[in-house]
Amino acid sequence: MATEITMPKLSDTMTEGRLVAWKKSLGDRVERGDIIAEVETDKATMELEAFADGVLTEIRVKPGEMVPVGTVIGMVGEGGEQPDSVAAPSSEATPVPENWQPPPELPPVEPMAAGDVPERLLEVPADTAASQEPPQPSDAMAEKASPLVRRLAREKGIYLREVKGSGPEGRILLEDLEGFLGKQVEVKVKVEEEAPKPEPSISAAGVAQPLSRMRAAIARTVAEAWRTIPHFTVTVAIDMGEAEEVRREFKEAGSPISINDLIVKASSLALAKFPLANASCTADGIIFHDGINIGIAVSLDDGLLVPVIQGCQRLSLKEIATQSKELAERARGGRTSERELSGGTFTISNLGMYGVEEFMAVIHPPQGAILAVGAILDEVMVRDGQVTAGRRMRITLSADHRLLDGAYGAKFLQELKRILENPMAMLV
Repeated sequence: MATEITMPKLSDTMTEGRLVAWKKSLGDRVERGDIIAEVETDKATMELEAFADGVLTEIRVKPGEMVPVGTVIGMVGEGGEQPDSVAAPSSEATPVPENWQPPPELPPVEPMAAGDVPERLLEVPADTAASQEPPQPSDAMAEKASPLVRRLAREKGIYLREVKGSGPEGRILLEDLEGFLGKQVEVKVKVEEEAPKPEPSISAAGVAQPLSRMRAAIARTVAEAWRTIPHFTVTVAIDMGEAEEVRREFKEAGSPISINDLIVKASSLALAKFPLANASCTADGIIFHDGINIGIAVSLDDGLLVPVIQGCQRLSLKEIATQSKELAERARGGRTSERELSGGTFTISNLGMYGVEEFMAVIHPPQGAILAVGAILDEVMVRDGQVTAGRRMRITLSADHRLLDGAYGAKFLQELKRILENPMAMLV
């Protein structure tokens, strides 16, 4: 029995994806969990895993093609089927829309008198008139190409008689058509390179630059979040002296951790006591999540990704540090998977490394809260009535007011502050 491989929905905002490359060839054995292809989404390039054992018997989408979510891009079968390079579409005629109306008839054109124009313009040589008629592929040529190839040729304005077929009895395959298109592109590029370059125009500076796929996805997500989620924020300052000392001790012991790792671990402990900050609000009510899955905002050249550390409530500080480092590296390398970017219940965005003292972050739907972390700075502090120098960090919670109120958010931050100022509690 054959299993369909479909273009997956790898993010909440994804509506289509581009097949970057196949990692398996036709006829290759496929095991469940194998990386079978790479897919480019509106956020990153991700690896597509196989969900069934078998043989890759069919490839329907070529590398570079953009297709909607849910499109069948290939088939995994038992191995007895004959592999097809590309599945041909149905030859059935496209139905006529119900609201289609025939175009209005044009009014008759009055014949022009011969004396109105020079007589020589009325005389068209027979060979010139014949050359104006576009060549049409013969029936024999059409039979040597699949319906898909014929349709693509029509869309691209290509005459099949100009394409050399490499299939049986000269049959024109999709690869032949793509090769022919590639040669046309090469010629066009060469001509453009040889053409003189126009001088830059000052007025062009005001021309809008199209958004990248990732930036467009971020724009949609944050706009929807800001429009639909009633945000409120609360901020606290935390003495990070003890936390920095714990970090130094781990580093000296050969197990380096980051301040962000400490914040992730402390957040998981605080969220366990304040589950509304780990919940989601839906039209049907509040959803309390079993796991504490914390997303970490990772900055990229053209946007950001939020890979998720799953089940933080079960992980030690060292395990969180290991997973955090691996996820960040995979995100920056464009190698994150569907699972690594989904299922988050709470997010941490840290701009402290850029010297940002305090900021507000936009909630990542369908989550109910996000924590914005600022830099650790030297500040004058008062301890036991004595003025002293200290290391202080400000964090701001953005929360969904439909889920929790200001007092609840403040108590959550109080607990988070208590844990970070007494970090040994995270080690037991």
